[in-house]
Amino acid sequence: MDVLCLTCKRKIEAANINVAKDTAYCISCESLTELSSLLQSDTSKSFDKNNSVPGTAFTDEGYRWRVEASHRSGMALFYIPFTCVWAGGSLFGIYGQQIINAEFDLHQSLFGIPFLLGSILLIALSLMSVFGRTLVSVENDRTLLFVGIGAIGWYRRFDWTSIDRIIETTATSNRSNGQSHYISLEGKTRINLGWGLSSSKLYFVANILRSKLKT
Repeated sequence: MDVLCLTCKRKIEAANINVAKDTAYCISCESLTELSSLLQSDTSKSFDKNNSVPGTAFTDEGYRWRVEASHRSGMALFYIPFTCVWAGGSLFGIYGQQIINAEFDLHQSLFGIPFLLGSILLIALSLMSVFGRTLVSVENDRTLLFVGIGAIGWYRRFDWTSIDRIIETTATSNRSNGQSHYISLEGKTRINLGWGLSSSKLYFVANILRSKLKT
């Protein structure tokens, strides 16, 4: 497997790689890099981009390509009923009664704001777990990253050539002691994506992006 320099993209010869010290030295641009970081950003040998994971899609027309992954998951079976109970019960009890009685209660309305915000968050999570998607679309190195439902969501545009490497990252939450997995595109800036995707979808998207980064 060839090891490529992140700075100049040239091959680093085996003589300049020290596995024991985890270093790789590029004689072309005289940069010293951690070997593990270079290997982590490489495409898996057994990866087959033509064997897509259910819920993912990849199209390649040369100058234009795109990879997409659905956020549909079994968590919808939890989110939807819980949201109906939480939002329906709390919002109807706090605001619905005011509307029915045609009476405005400032104290009760202010008290209900956390429940309203929580309901909006739960509704968004429920919709994402059924209809959500993450899309990376590149045309002539102009890249669009989209996360959302239909055409509604978060957009980010950037230059594909500004990306140096792509890695899968794990973040640990100190509050919940849980872990979340996502993809980091690293270059002039760091762009994170893939939050909420299953491990198989995350793996497919990450390796597609790595394979396209080398072309």
